[in-house]
Amino acid sequence: MRIRFWGVRGSTPTPERRNARYGGNTCCLEVRLANDTLICLDCGSGLRGLGRGLLGEVGDRPIHAYIFLTHFHWDHIQGIPFFLPFYRKGNIFLFHSVRRRGSELKDTIEGQMSNPYFPVNMNAMQSDRHFLDLDEKPIEVNGARISSAALNHPQGCVGYRIEADGGVFVLATDNEPGSPVHDQNVRELARGADVLVYDAQYTPEQLEGEKRGWGHSTWAEGVKIARETGVKRLVLFHHDPDSDDAFVDHLVAQARNEFPNVTGAAEGLAIDLPGGELLNVPFLEGADRRTEHRYQLEVPVRLEWQEGPEKPQEAQGFARDVSRSGIYFVVPEKIDAQKPVDLELVLPDAITHRGDVGFRFSVQPLRQEAVNGKAVGEQPPKTGVAAKLTSPVETIPEGKKNPEKSK
Repeated sequence: MRIRFWGVRGSTPTPERRNARYGGNTCCLEVRLANDTLICLDCGSGLRGLGRGLLGEVGDRPIHAYIFLTHFHWDHIQGIPFFLPFYRKGNIFLFHSVRRRGSELKDTIEGQMSNPYFPVNMNAMQSDRHFLDLDEKPIEVNGARISSAALNHPQGCVGYRIEADGGVFVLATDNEPGSPVHDQNVRELARGADVLVYDAQYTPEQLEGEKRGWGHSTWAEGVKIARETGVKRLVLFHHDPDSDDAFVDHLVAQARNEFPNVTGAAEGLAIDLPGGELLNVPFLEGADRRTEHRYQLEVPVRLEWQEGPEKPQEAQGFARDVSRSGIYFVVPEKIDAQKPVDLELVLPDAITHRGDVGFRFSVQPLRQEAVNGKAVGEQPPKTGVAAKLTSPVETIPEGKKNPEKSK
């Protein structure tokens, strides 16, 4: 099961440069099962990008998708008129929502396209669209078990739990803590999940003040839920329109101080389950690309990091380029993008001008990519990692420098 984010913003789209890394489109997630079943969660402005991607993927083949809506506020349905697959004959879409009769659900979803709100009549949509009411009992969708529960939000909202392909994914957005019934609901949904995508629109201070009653939550509540329910990875979602990239970075950093496996939802981010591997992490690429001189080389490098308490990990790889602020290296497998890594390598005299010198420092992975072609070494590394230095560089005393040291 793969989760991909097409829209991560709350309330209104924010097409501004200051939001470029995390993205400005409103809520839309794609869930793709191993059997290629397509599930869409919410239809905010991010739905437009999903539609264009699907048309490029399938060509002339029909699209059959299941759409689950958390609620009907504009930031969760405003992409519907701009989803091109709705206009193609032969495509089939099944809309699901809780406590809405089929006809009422149809009118609610498509009403935003009625006169005088939209210039194109609903008859332009040639796809087959069906509207189904859920009663909060779990349903089966092509091998996926989907559960729902009511959340605390004005005019109502539901969260979803999807169990498929050995993984558990939960979306709990637009939920304000403080209601005992709804607090229990979100914990029941989240229990034991591999990934919890949770509403973190406000800071704790905002929720205690002017934003109380607006129906949203905080990173701190997300961390609390994740701890209490055994969630493996927490994804902060529904970013406030006024939260630029730097501020979302700040919220993520605060959350990581309390719960290590925290990620900020970003357009293009994908997560594979059950392993929890992060793919296409665009928001980690954008800030502060290296502009100083890079030294091209190919030398062994040794890496160490912690998977958890008393779980040290070690890997061997090869450095491909270094600079004063960063390094690019290749390793046999992907490493956790959220974990700092301790790194050792020996740089040649051509770079140091004082003989071969061993160095030790810490880095934070920023970007990972598949490495094509033949790599160095008897066991070719398969993943390229760009990382930034996060600690002072230490010189390894002569006689102790050995990045190829075995475990």
